[in-house]
Amino acid sequence: MKRLLWLSLIPLTAFWLFSVDIYGLPPSQPLAVLFMLLGTAISILGFKAIDASFDRRYAAILLPLVLSCLAIPYPYNVGLMVSAAGLLIALMAPRQKMVWLGTVLAGIVLILDSLALSVYYIIAPDHHSASWLAGTIAILLQLTGLDSANNGGMVFVFAQEKVFPFTVTIEKLGFYPWILIFAGSLPIILLMSQSTLAFLKRACVAGVASVVYLVLRYVILVHIFFYSDLPLSARDRLDIFVDPYWLIFSFVPLVLLFLWFELPDHPKLDFSLSIDRRLTIALAAVLMSVFCLTSAAVFFDEGTRKDGRVLVDEIHSVWEFSTLKLDKDWYGENSTYNAYSMIEWLKDSYHVDRLTSPSYKDWNVSGAHKVTPDVISDSLTYDILKNYDILIIKTPSHYQAAEVDAIVRFVENGGGLFLIGDHTNFAGTGTNLNQISKRFGIEFGFDAVNTMNGTLFYYKRGPLPHPVVKYMPNLDFMTGCSLKAPLQGEPVILGFGLRADPGEFASVGFFRETRTNDPAQVTDTVWGLINQAVAAKYGKGRIVAFADSTIISNFRIFFGGSPNFVIGAMEYLNRKNFFENERQILFLLGLIIASLAAFLLIRITWKDRKFAALLAVLAIGALSASGAMIIFSTNVESTIPSEFYLRNHTVCFDGEHSDTITSQGWANGQYETFFVWTQRINLTPSLENRMDDALAKGRVLVVIDPVKPLSQEGLDAIHNYIKEGNCVLLMVSSEGPWSNIIRRFGMQTYQIDAPDNTTNTSLMNDSWEMKGGLPINPWGLAIKGGESLLDIDGRVVLAEASYGKGKFLLFTDSGVFRDGFFGRPGYMGYAKTDPSIVDKKNYDLRALYNLEYRIFEDYLDFYKNDTAPGMIS
Repeated sequence: MKRLLWLSLIPLTAFWLFSVDIYGLPPSQPLAVLFMLLGTAISILGFKAIDASFDRRYAAILLPLVLSCLAIPYPYNVGLMVSAAGLLIALMAPRQKMVWLGTVLAGIVLILDSLALSVYYIIAPDHHSASWLAGTIAILLQLTGLDSANNGGMVFVFAQEKVFPFTVTIEKLGFYPWILIFAGSLPIILLMSQSTLAFLKRACVAGVASVVYLVLRYVILVHIFFYSDLPLSARDRLDIFVDPYWLIFSFVPLVLLFLWFELPDHPKLDFSLSIDRRLTIALAAVLMSVFCLTSAAVFFDEGTRKDGRVLVDEIHSVWEFSTLKLDKDWYGENSTYNAYSMIEWLKDSYHVDRLTSPSYKDWNVSGAHKVTPDVISDSLTYDILKNYDILIIKTPSHYQAAEVDAIVRFVENGGGLFLIGDHTNFAGTGTNLNQISKRFGIEFGFDAVNTMNGTLFYYKRGPLPHPVVKYMPNLDFMTGCSLKAPLQGEPVILGFGLRADPGEFASVGFFRETRTNDPAQVTDTVWGLINQAVAAKYGKGRIVAFADSTIISNFRIFFGGSPNFVIGAMEYLNRKNFFENERQILFLLGLIIASLAAFLLIRITWKDRKFAALLAVLAIGALSASGAMIIFSTNVESTIPSEFYLRNHTVCFDGEHSDTITSQGWANGQYETFFVWTQRINLTPSLENRMDDALAKGRVLVVIDPVKPLSQEGLDAIHNYIKEGNCVLLMVSSEGPWSNIIRRFGMQTYQIDAPDNTTNTSLMNDSWEMKGGLPINPWGLAIKGGESLLDIDGRVVLAEASYGKGKFLLFTDSGVFRDGFFGRPGYMGYAKTDPSIVDKKNYDLRALYNLEYRIFEDYLDFYKNDTAPGMIS
C-alpha cells in the first residue's frame, strides 16, 4: 500500500493543471478540488501500514499555517489549508493515523508544488527555448521512423508531404507538469531516505531519469501528432501538448517509474519537536532567508520623485507618431492610428516636449495640421536628454550608436525610459528597439502574441501587482510581441495562456497571412507564460518595455485599461532609484542565510521526526513569505486618480449604469466612435465603472442607454453635481430606468408613432435632407419640457434644463450615435472612418459628427482650460 504514495502525485498534479490557466484552458475549480480530494485519499491509503506518534504541542504549527493561508491567495494556499486540516485531525483524533498522515503529506506536496510554481513563473517567461536538445530529439525521431533533421535549434520533420518545423521548448517538453511531479516526489523520497546523502542521491537519480523521460515523451508525442492525416484545423492536434488530460496521462509512466524506489517496510514517524538553541537558530535562519528571498521578488523601490519633464522622440517615430493633430478637419485611418491624444493628455500632468528633426518642417500630410515642435535636432544626444526625466520611444527607426550610448547614459544617471514596441518586428521596429533594450537585458520578440485560440488577450490584474499596474484592474491588448527580461528584471504584465506566432515579412502587417491554412504553421509556435510588459533598473534609472503600441493609438488610448497603464508607467519612471541592486543584494543575502539554515538543520539528528521538521520549516517559511508579501505589496486602485485629469478638459462616461459604450474583454462597444470623437475637440474622455469616480473626475457626465436603475443616493449625487455647476448628458432611445431623473428636471418623454409609409426609403431620405442630412426621423421618442435644442419636424430630440449653476441635457435618439452605417446598428461609422465615404444622398455623416461637436462645445459649454497644465505635486 505504501506505493500508493507515488500514485497520489498524479491527481495532486492534476489539481494544478485544472486550477491555473498557464496553457490557456479555462480553469475548472470543481475538477481541481475533486482531484485534490482524490490525491489526498490515495495518500491516506498509502499510510495504512505506517506508524506515527503526535505530540499535542506540535499543533502550534497550526498558527503559522492558518495565518499564511489568509495572506497567500488561492490556489497557492491550498497546501497550507490541507496541511492544517491534517494537523487538526491529528489533534482531535490522533489514533486516525493514516488519515492525518495522508492529509499532511498531501498538504506538503501541494506546498512544495506552489513553491515550484513560483520558481516556474520567474524562469519560464524568459527561457522557453530548450534548443540544446534539438539534435538529440532529431536523432531519436530519425531512429524511430520519422524523417527529421536539426537546424538552428529546431527539429524539422518531413511528413504528409510537408516539412513541419518543431520548436523545442520547455512547454512542449512538459516542464510545467514535470516540475510539479518532481517537487511532489521529494517528501516521498525523504520518507524512504535514512540520511541526507541518501536523499540527495535518490533526488538526483529521479532528476536524471526525468530529463530522459521528457525527451522520450517529446518524441512519442511528435509521432502521435502524425499518427493520421491532420484535421482541417491542425492546431487541434496540438492538444496533445496542452490539454490537461493529455498532460496527466503522459506523465503516468514517469510516476510508475518512481515505484522503483523502495519504501521502508515499517517506517515510523514522530510529530514532535524539542526546541533547543540550535533548532531555534535554524528556524530563525529559515524565517530570515525566506523573507529575504521573497522580498527579492516582491520588493519595489519607491524611489525619489523627479520633476516630470518628458521628452518624446519624434525623430525616429516611424509608426505611432504624435505630431499630427486629431481635430475636426482630418479623418481616416491615419488620423486615429497615431499617439497624438496620449501625448496631449500627458501634458495635463507633466511638462512634455516633442523632439523632431529639421526636416519636420518640410513634412506635410494632406488635410492634417502639424504640432509645433519643442526641440529640433538632427539626433538624440545626451546634452538634450540631461534636461529631462523621462524619454518616450515609440516603434522607432534605426538609432546611431552614439544615440544608443546617450540613452544608456541618461538611464544610468537616473532617467526613465519608456519603450513601446509592436508585433512581428513590424517595419523593423523590434530590431530598432532591441538596439537599446538589449543594453538593459530586455528583448522584443519578432512574433505576434494572442491567446492560445487566437483571440485578443484580456489581462486581469492578479496578486502581487507591479507598481506600473497599480491603477489598472484590466487591459485589452490588440496583439503585441513577446518580451524577455533579465533575471533581475521585474515582470509587469505576465500573460497566462498566450501563444506567440512567428512573424512573416511577406504580408503587409507582418502577420502570417499568406499561409493561413498551412498545417505546417502550427508546430513552430511558443505558448504558455509570455511577458507583455517588463521593467528593469539600471544605475539610478528605470526602464519600462511594453509590447503593444496599438493601444496607445487615438482610437484606443482612453479605454480598455490603456490610460491606466500609461499613467502607471509614467509615475513609475518619474522616480529615481533610492537603492541600487537591492533585489540582487536581498537574493544573495537570502541564499547565504538559507545555506546557514540548511547547514544547521542537517546537523540535527531527526530520525523519525524528519517529516515533522519538514512541515515546520514549510510553515515558518510560508509565514515569512506572507509577511514579506504584506509588507511590500503594492497598494492598488480601481481607477486613475482625478489628479491626472484637468476637470475642465474631461468628459466622463458612466460605465456603471450605461449599456456597453466601449469594448472591454469580450464585450464589443457600441459607442466607441462617439467616445473617441470627443478627443477631436480637445477633450479627454474617461470611462468609469463607478459613477462616483466619474462625478469626481470631470465637469460633464455622459450616460448612454442606461440599463441599471439609479439609486436614491445616486439621484441625489447627480442633483448636487449639476447644482454645483456641472453638466449631465443623458442619451436614450426608449423609456428606461432613468425616467425618474428626467422628470426631476422638468422633462418627460413620449412616443410619436411612425406613419404607415415609413418603409418608403425616399420619404426617410427627404426627411433627413431637410434636417441638414441628420439621420433622425420625425417619429420616435420625443421630449416634452425643458428648452428645445433640436426639433425634427415637431419631434424634440434634444433639450436642456438649467439647475443651479449647471445643466441637464436629454437626447432621445441615441441610436444614431452608435457605431455602424445606415442603422446597422448605428450611423456614426467607426473610429477610422472618413465621412466622405457615405453618400450624402443617404445621410450626411459629417453633419452627424458636427451635431456631437455642437452638443459638447455649444450646449455643454465645454472647453479646454487655457491655463498652463499643472504639474502633479
